[in-house]
Parts: sequence; C-alpha cells; structure tokens
Amino acid sequence: MIKILIAGDFCPHSRIARLVDERNYEEVFGNIRPLVKAVDYSIVNLESPVVLGKGTPIKKQGPNLRCTPNAVEAIKYAGFNMITLANNHFYDFGEEGVNDTLEACRNNEIATVGGGQNLSIAKKIFYKKIKDKSFGILNFCEHEFSIATEKNGGSNSLNPVANHYQILEARKSADYVIVIVHGGHEYYQLPSPRMKETYRFFIDSGADAVINYHQHCYSGYEVYNGKPIFYGLGNFCFDWD
Repeated sequence: MIKILIAGDFCPHSRIARLVDERNYEEVFGNIRPLVKAVDYSIVNLESPVVLGKGTPIKKQGPNLRCTPNAVEAIKYAGFNMITLANNHFYDFGEEGVNDTLEACRNNEIATVGGGQNLSIAKKIFYKKIKDKSFGILNFCEHEFSIATEKNGGSNSLNPVANHYQILEARKSADYVIVIVHGGHEYYQLPSPRMKETYRFFIDSGADAVINYHQHCYSGYEVYNGKPIFYGLGNFCFDWD
C-alpha cells in the first residue's frame, strides 16, 4: 500500500507568523509531524510567496500575502515533501516573490509543482516514483492575479482544454495521475455545478484523483467512475485575526 497525504492551505499569518519567525516549529507542527512522517509522500499548499527584501506588492483585489523563508523551513520540519504553487497569492509580490519562493524551496530540498518563472515551467508535470509505482502530479488554479505567461512568472492556470492535454501527457508515463486544483467559492462548503463538471471531466481525461482547496472551509467528496474527487480540504494552517 502507498500512502499519500495532501493538505490544504498553509499561510503563516498572525499568531502563526510570529511562531514561524521565531523558528518555533514544534509549537506549530509538533502534533501533526508524526502523521506527516508516517506516509510515503506528502504535499501542502503554500498560500503566500516568500519575499526576502522589502518587496513591492502587485495591484490586485484582496490582500497581498507574504512570508519569510522560515515558512518553508517549517514545512520541511513538518515532514512535507512537496509544495503546490498554483494559487491566487503566488504572484502577490511579482517576480521577486516567485524567485524568492523557488529559491527557498530549493534550499530546503522541497519539490514544487504548479508555479515557476514562466508558464512553460509552471505547467510542468511532476513525476515521482514511490515504491514500485510512478505518479504524475499536476497543479492548476483559477484565474485571478497569479497566472504565469511565457514572459512572466506565476501559477499554472485552470484551463480545462489545456489541462486535458496535460493529463493525457502525464498518463503516458505515470501509473497514477493526481490533479490538485486551487479554486472555488470562499467560505462556501458546496461545489458549484461548474466545479463538479470540470473535475469529473478531469477524471474522464485520465486523472485517478482530483483534490481541491481554496475555500477556507471543508467541502464534500464523491467517488466518480471509481475515482475520488475531493471538492474542498479546507485550511491546513491559516490563522487570521
């Protein structure tokens, strides 16, 4: 049996930010660390870019989130192997945030998927051999302010046509394909008809599981054609006062 753990949004904000900046990772993740360490592979979404300098926030609707490299250190302490970067905050501080985040992940030897210095990198499939099986992992997010282009960094976009072909490509080389999506209606616990249609389409395209987060609350799940679809994991660690 292969055990894979996928967690929702992590954003070191408010009380959590203070603990992370003090490197008090035990206080934040001590209780869940054994659970993460017990699986074969673990993934979490980093909901804010790392910014080393002062940084210049982009113009957008909603908050511009940021964190320090300590956030990635905390993720490594907790035992996670991979960070997903396709989310609506990855480009909150432009190219600086993209580059600083990727550097922090490299320095901590944590894999990434769904984000990069341009769209070609952001949409790359991540392949991982776990025990005797190969996995292809894809990460998409809805269009807000973070989407990468061929010239600018950012996140891989939720585009059912393009995503269909990415899933087909992953299917060629992987025993299992996992699709992770960042999208939905914040604080609403039911999937929209569009979400259900799109995520079922991803299963029909060849995905073995579809996992969604972003709403900051948990939602339901279903088994469609024998494959699981989770419509909302809720927050993993996202303090907001």
